[in-house]
Amino acid sequence: MDRRQFLTASAALAGASMAATPMMSLAATHRSPEDEDYWNFIRKQYEVTDKITNMEAGYWGIMSIPVTQAYIRNTHFINSNSTYYVRREYRGDYNKIIARIAKKLGVGEDELVLTRNATEAMSSLINGYNKLNEGDTVIYADQDYGAMQSEMRYLKKYRRVNVVEIAAPEPASKQDMIDAYERALNDHPKCKMILLTHVSNRTGIINPVKEITAMAKGRGVDVLLDAAHSWGQFDFDFQDLGVDFCGFNMHKWIGVPLGVGLLYIRKNRVLDIDPLRGEAGPENDNVRTRIHTGTVNFASVLTIPDALDFREGIGQRNIEGRLRALRNQWVSQVRGNDKVEILTPDDENMYAAITSFRIKGKTSYEDNAELMTMLHEKYGIFTVAIGGLAKGSAIRVSPSLYNSRADCDKLAAAIKDITG
Repeated sequence: MDRRQFLTASAALAGASMAATPMMSLAATHRSPEDEDYWNFIRKQYEVTDKITNMEAGYWGIMSIPVTQAYIRNTHFINSNSTYYVRREYRGDYNKIIARIAKKLGVGEDELVLTRNATEAMSSLINGYNKLNEGDTVIYADQDYGAMQSEMRYLKKYRRVNVVEIAAPEPASKQDMIDAYERALNDHPKCKMILLTHVSNRTGIINPVKEITAMAKGRGVDVLLDAAHSWGQFDFDFQDLGVDFCGFNMHKWIGVPLGVGLLYIRKNRVLDIDPLRGEAGPENDNVRTRIHTGTVNFASVLTIPDALDFREGIGQRNIEGRLRALRNQWVSQVRGNDKVEILTPDDENMYAAITSFRIKGKTSYEDNAELMTMLHEKYGIFTVAIGGLAKGSAIRVSPSLYNSRADCDKLAAAIKDITG
């Protein structure tokens, strides 16, 4: 039995997906974020614990029920067919998946390779970037992901470059963010590379990547883009951003099983990233040599098309609209509270699902860890305390499609109660 026959038989035994037929027929339909009947239907495509109101989808996004079912079938298939399938047929299926992703992103199939997560992708880019000379400067911001900041600091010791951290303005506007990077470039004319985050995991701010990248390129500075939180959270034209190097996650806002990320290098820039040690060979310009692509969770990879099918059945613009509506549901009730600081602006070009807040004067990580615990234990709401920001720690709130407006009202009421 080949893979197609195996999965067809397994699906028949498992029963038809509760979502597949009715939802897929709505792929081209615009759905209002306020169409609660429709979004309640979508919520039912997720199996979520009733022990807590989970508003911490930023860590990773759970699979929908149809995707979970597909993952289980793929796990059974891999377990039963094992190396016989992987050594003979997996590469062909992998290439088809890469082709589908490449088409969605508008890039070449030879510019992508799957990784375990965005961190692995960005680590390969930062450590492999070979255009640095002793005395050059690299720049990152306080809103960048902690592991990526560490990778940038690593360059000081092993590449003997000047590593500069800048503080993102808070609160920020689009122009504020552009100005912050322009000042950094003016202050550090020997800068050769910038780490830039598309959507900050700390505040949810969407950076004006296109403008910052164009400004940097005009000065001969490369941008390494961390897009761990952007693809799937909101709609954007990746090619329009103008970046040559990027790392993505697929298990956050795309809803793929855990353990799948993506590395992109523009074809004419592959040689500017060194191959991973042990992967170098005669095809030195092959993007796949920048990551070790050996034994991975094959079932997770094979489930990527099912996750894309599910999302396409809803529509990316519909998803974006709903996530923004959930975010606005609680933020609009808190924004006027003079005891609360909202770190994420209300400009729709600068936010999607994620928004962070702090109680005024409560800037230590310990303060916010205590608040996180209170929200959990007293109000039954799960969020996460985040640190590393120049102006202090905060609470990150990241709702997902399995959340309701009532969940957001619950959070707003809790914040109001806590602040008196």
